Amino acid sequence: MITPLLFAGIIYFLGNLPILFLSSFIPFLASKEYIFIFLFFIFSLKFWSKKRWHQENIWLNLGFKKLKDNFYNLTVRKEIYKSFVIIISWCFLLIIFGYLKFKTSINYNFLFDILFTAFFVGVAEELLFRVWLFEELNLFLNKKHAILVQSIIFSITHPYNFDENLLINLLMKIGLFLLGLYLNLLRLNNYPNIFPSIAFHGGIVGFIFLAKSILEIKINYPSLIYGIQYDNFINPVGGFIGLFTLLILNFNQIKKFYKREI
Repeated sequence: MITPLLFAGIIYFLGNLPILFLSSFIPFLASKEYIFIFLFFIFSLKFWSKKRWHQENIWLNLGFKKLKDNFYNLTVRKEIYKSFVIIISWCFLLIIFGYLKFKTSINYNFLFDILFTAFFVGVAEELLFRVWLFEELNLFLNKKHAILVQSIIFSITHPYNFDENLLINLLMKIGLFLLGLYLNLLRLNNYPNIFPSIAFHGGIVGFIFLAKSILEIKINYPSLIYGIQYDNFINPVGGFIGLFTLLILNFNQIKKFYKREI
């Protein structure tokens, strides 16, 4: 495990170097080191996958070389539709029970941030967790254990909310674990194509941000049911509705996974 830890440390160090030199000239880049970390990670992934995983062309395997065929296939569209239905149904419940209301004005400049965030989070986290981390764990563990450990690490690395109590944070960590589990199973059930996982993850993030741009929290709401408040909106992953939804999604993917393994 020393080799992947060194790799992660070097990529993190290299990603922070441009900030030290450029942030004073370009203030926008302050606290944007994740962009450079991601770029260094992307540039090194082909070499790393060839040496460590013996995959000759990782980008072809993941589907990026046949972008049109892989991005617009039926499975990818289903995951985008699925994420849309989940978020719009969740918002509908919040609206009818009076916990959300429509904003009087919409910031259309925010739409670019929505697209960027959905794309960046969807692509970056899927390549990091469902590709790099899983493939590294798969060198030392069997596939089932690698799936579980990847999901645990995915949950742990997301920040703890110190403004909420222990139970709320515990439910959030469980929700993130279930989300990581679903995304990893989705990737393996469509192996090696990563686009279904990117579509669902990016869709969930994008549609939450879209809802945030037109809706606002009206009154106090039951966070155990709907999820914790985050960045002036609600994150559904840690609420009972989100947990129940993720359990159903995982149940279907686990059945598909075992059928493939058999």
